Amino acid sequence: MGSSPRPLAPGDVEARLRARFGDDVVAFEEQHGHAVATVTRARYREVVAFLRDEPDLACDYCDFTTGVDLRERGLEVVTHLYSTTHRHNVRLKVLLPPEDPVCPTISDLFPTADWHERETMEMFGIRFEGHPQPVSLLLPEQFEGHPLRKDFVLMTREAKPWPGAVEGEEEEEE
Repeated sequence: MGSSPRPLAPGDVEARLRARFGDDVVAFEEQHGHAVATVTRARYREVVAFLRDEPDLACDYCDFTTGVDLRERGLEVVTHLYSTTHRHNVRLKVLLPPEDPVCPTISDLFPTADWHERETMEMFGIRFEGHPQPVSLLLPEQFEGHPLRKDFVLMTREAKPWPGAVEGEEEEEE
């Protein structure tokens, strides 16, 4: 008889990931009861497939994939998976170099990741290798830059000469 579905503790998730992927699990922590594993770019797809297909993990729902700009350290892809069977959460992180932010796509493993990867490509400039439709989702095609990167210059912070009179200094009529 099989065991009934139950959430795995973050430590159990870590043990299974390290047993299968060894040193490709670069770091592991527990955050708010969630398992959070940092994995290598080379094994990211495999780890996602393992989390989805391994019966005790059964992470069948991809909640989101996004990016984080860590400045000099590079860019990070963050993917949050959830098991609707066992009711546990696993978050994966992949650190990418700032000069070559490329990560394998998981859009074929989780169709919902298609949209999230496109948004991450557009907002952070992270390319998802193998993505079936790497085109803009939110911004016009002519838009330049990646608005969620920390080095993106916000137009409201650019000093521009004001074409009219400065408030409070209007010339009085004589």
